[in-house]
Amino acid sequence: MSRLICIKYEDKEGIQLSVEQVEVLKDGGIKGAYKKGKEVLDCVIYFDEKINLKGLCSRRFKYNLLFDEVVNLNKGQNFKIGDIEFVVLRNKECFAECELVEQKAYCPLRNAVFIRALENGVIKVGDEIKK
Repeated sequence: MSRLICIKYEDKEGIQLSVEQVEVLKDGGIKGAYKKGKEVLDCVIYFDEKINLKGLCSRRFKYNLLFDEVVNLNKGQNFKIGDIEFVVLRNKECFAECELVEQKAYCPLRNAVFIRALENGVIKVGDEIKK
């Protein structure tokens, strides 16, 4: 089963934080997470595939939650991280202008998803994804 290995988010001042546990809010994301000064209502999950990222998305997107193994999650699917239930809002899309797409190369971020918490609670490094 895939385990949470890293939690990161940006605070209101734009400072990147890496923490061991975080509070998530129902119908939202990580409490206190901001991007470009706006409160973020969803989280981004990436899966650690030990690949050097060189595509457009590796510069454009930042994950909040990093897991050690790929889990296929699809739009509308409910799942749990630890004891907290989430729903997948959308899957990450590729961009035509990305070097990896142009080269028809493998993109390690193709499994990234945007999620939202369905209940308040705390998630922590070491928690598992349960489908």
